[in-house]
Amino acid sequence: METDYGKDEGFFNRLAISTLSISVVHYLQFFNIDTRWNSTNDLANHVMLKSEFNFLTKKTYKHLGKFTIGNGLEAQKLRAMTGTVTVSSFGVQGEYYFKDLREFMFPYSEMKWNPYLNIGLAYSFYTNTLESSFGSGDWRQDITILHEKYRDPGELDVGSSGSFSFILGAGTRYKLTEKFDLAANLNWQYFFSDTLEGLKSHHISNKHNEWLLNFQVGIIYHLNFAGGIFCKK
Repeated sequence: METDYGKDEGFFNRLAISTLSISVVHYLQFFNIDTRWNSTNDLANHVMLKSEFNFLTKKTYKHLGKFTIGNGLEAQKLRAMTGTVTVSSFGVQGEYYFKDLREFMFPYSEMKWNPYLNIGLAYSFYTNTLESSFGSGDWRQDITILHEKYRDPGELDVGSSGSFSFILGAGTRYKLTEKFDLAANLNWQYFFSDTLEGLKSHHISNKHNEWLLNFQVGIIYHLNFAGGIFCKK
């Protein structure tokens, strides 16, 4: 997750402080709304609607980079700051599959792979904390133990709140059996908030909203599989 912590370390260095996410999803398919075996409803044969609950486990973040280097007072204060963030999101995404879903779901189909693109919206509940090991360690009583860019009123928002987010991604399904698919998906989630980690400094380096990359692998079970819809009459 891209936050106001570690701004100067670069993308690949932040991969080292990535965390675990867990999702439960439900798919709504449309290709069987027309029971004719030779349905020509092209869009319905390529689209699914996914509802998803995602939990991002707690992770501790800290400041990194050139501004934390040295024995200067502000550098020490920046190094002493740590924070945690947990995020729970519920959202809906549309998935467009490149190959025909009716054929992919057919019990005796030889089609194994079906890549897709997805787009959607989510609402996220988040909780963050802020700690400092500098001085007294109690920043609520002595704000001067924090770095200067987090001391002015309105530059911290520590606690719990919520935010809408936009999701864009791509993935693929692999047909394992008639009932089971394997899935892999990479999502980019952009939050309409800059306070998920509790920091909202007006400094130029901290004016960007939070976002994350979420790589998921999982297994899909067909709850309502009905082979009869594939039978020719």
